[in-house]
Amino acid sequence: MTEFFLKQVLSINIFILSCFLFFSISIGTGQENALRQVSPSMDSNRVVDSVMVVGNSLTKNFVILREMSLRSGKSITKELIEYDQNRIYSLGLFNQVTIHVQPTSDGKANLLVEVSERWYIFLFPVIGIKDRDWENIYYGGHAIHSNFRGRNEKLFAEFVFGYDPSLVLSYRNPFLKEDGSLIFDAKIGYNKVRNKSLPARATSEDFHEQHYSMFLNLGYRIEIKHTFWLSAGYKIVDIPEYDIGRTISPDGKDQFPIVGLTYLFDSRDLAEYPASGSFTKFAVFKSGIPADELDLIRYAIDLRRYQPLISNVTLTGRIFNEITAGSATPSHNRLYFGYGERIRGHFNEVFEGENIIGVSTELHYPLMSPIYYKINFLPAEFRILKFGIVAAAFADAGSVWFRRQPFALDQFKSGYGLGIHFLLPYSFVLRTDYAWNELRCGEFILDLGASF
Repeated sequence: MTEFFLKQVLSINIFILSCFLFFSISIGTGQENALRQVSPSMDSNRVVDSVMVVGNSLTKNFVILREMSLRSGKSITKELIEYDQNRIYSLGLFNQVTIHVQPTSDGKANLLVEVSERWYIFLFPVIGIKDRDWENIYYGGHAIHSNFRGRNEKLFAEFVFGYDPSLVLSYRNPFLKEDGSLIFDAKIGYNKVRNKSLPARATSEDFHEQHYSMFLNLGYRIEIKHTFWLSAGYKIVDIPEYDIGRTISPDGKDQFPIVGLTYLFDSRDLAEYPASGSFTKFAVFKSGIPADELDLIRYAIDLRRYQPLISNVTLTGRIFNEITAGSATPSHNRLYFGYGERIRGHFNEVFEGENIIGVSTELHYPLMSPIYYKINFLPAEFRILKFGIVAAAFADAGSVWFRRQPFALDQFKSGYGLGIHFLLPYSFVLRTDYAWNELRCGEFILDLGASF
């Protein structure tokens, strides 16, 4: 949540501000200048001699250079220039990133990486939504330092009231070693969660769960695309209104350690809204120790591909699957469509089980390719703003099921539709979609962030 909470919290205010600024710029107030991303118009026959960084008053050079595929001795191409610009932008630390090629002698060239830093400290009241449901409104306060010590370290504190109140403290250090190979992440939190299980919600016996958790994660990053994670934590789920199936423990309180191993491959060009590359995740998590109570293993896979086609069209696809094994699964540890994961066409419907599988595909076509505008009267950290508009066509399908049930294709739910997606400053994405399900019933969807 540390890296993406702003998308949930500020998107509406930013969207309104963005519309105001966009229309002000469009009619030509004379106070702003539009800046288009600058990159070579064709491949170079030169190789990299050296790389210099300018514009980073706080961020350390090694944070930026760690994301680059272009290094000394490597051939310079237009594709790699654009790729590295997007990778650096995906750090979430800059409003704009431009790489200039400065030819030297002997077939070499220097690269000048020019960045415009974002504001990095936020202390403010917030309002947002949970589980991608606009009826689940929460409010509270956030404090975040998104670039502590200029090393892309994240310090985060959150207190939330309203829907699913919570208190969360977290810290992330992607440069435990200066070469960026070791990553450390820690989080401690309390959440009062409304039960998600369908049978209880359908009766007057609905209940809340109290979650206490602590997690430590250690990552090992190889080059820029491969990361291995080792996770360990401890969780307590307390349900005062105990009933059979709500917890494994008969006293209404499940207490269990969690250990996990995850592998990530990420070659996406732009994390917020990719147009090329792949994302792969393999994970296994063990909850509990061999005992008569909670003792679960969950295997997960998530595969995503972003393939450029002709005429600026991008084809994207995703398939994910989670399988549960071990002891009985309490309601607080089940899998769902209708909360974090959704099937457009059945966006507000909830489906519950112990195993889950989903498939999605989208076609993207830019109606307005991202443009950077410079608003001179704003502070430097907010002066350069990014805007883009993308048309999309999509199709989703998925199913959840319990282990006692057979996997059946005729149980899949599906939907398809069209959308307009707005790429906004500070890496915000606002999506407006219209979807139909297999019965051709339609629904309008307003959502935050890329669908995958």
